[in-house]
Amino acid sequence: MNINEVIKYPVLTEKSEIARAEQNVYTFVVDKRTNKIEVRKAVEFIFDVKVLKVNIINYDKKPARLGRFSGFKNAVKKAVVYLDKESKIVLFADEAKDALKATEEAKKAEAKAEKEVSEAELKAAEKIKKAAEKKAKETK
Repeated sequence: MNINEVIKYPVLTEKSEIARAEQNVYTFVVDKRTNKIEVRKAVEFIFDVKVLKVNIINYDKKPARLGRFSGFKNAVKKAVVYLDKESKIVLFADEAKDALKATEEAKKAEAKAEKEVSEAELKAAEKIKKAAEKKAKETK
């Protein structure tokens, strides 16, 4: 099965949002023909995250009524995906903005740390320079 066809859409309920925030667990509606291995590969490939385990739940169709008309709600297959602590899936635009800001701040802090040279590094540079000057005088 094609990786793009495995995951249909995320389940955005109160229970799934609590699990996503506290336990790093995501819930997706998946294709009826998929299995755990295909779901794991698809999530890892699409979202570039590390998946720890996958649980799959089949829901049968349910009877439903709309006014005087009766019918059924569709049957679905849900996958509950447990991610590694360092991994995160961004589902909303505001989360993407926050993640982008955090990465930019981390890059700025890293660049600032690279620019600041410690005293030990300065002393080592002076010793190397003096050793090079002595070697140059000896060779003359």
